[in-house]
Amino acid sequence: MLWSDPTHFKPERFEKESEARKLLSFGLGRRACPGANMAQRTVSLTLALLIQCFEWKRTSKEEIDMTEGKGITMPKKFPLEAMCQVCQSPTIKGIF
Repeated sequence: MLWSDPTHFKPERFEKESEARKLLSFGLGRRACPGANMAQRTVSLTLALLIQCFEWKRTSKEEIDMTEGKGITMPKKFPLEAMCQVCQSPTIKGIF
């Protein structure tokens, strides 16, 4: 058992960084998410298409702040802002 009194809703459990790291996004063992493999492949494919089909530029010249915010997914405290433009490659010209 990870927490004392697991049947009660206590969001303060997730405020400590050490507690949040005990969880995995898709679970483990026989109760693991059956769609985990498909989800991971879909995210990889989507990221690859975003990189391939768009040209990315930062909106500011400031150094990127990698400070982590609170949460299970470890979001950045200050999000990175970027501009994208569709690539004009002949291989993908008719897609969009």
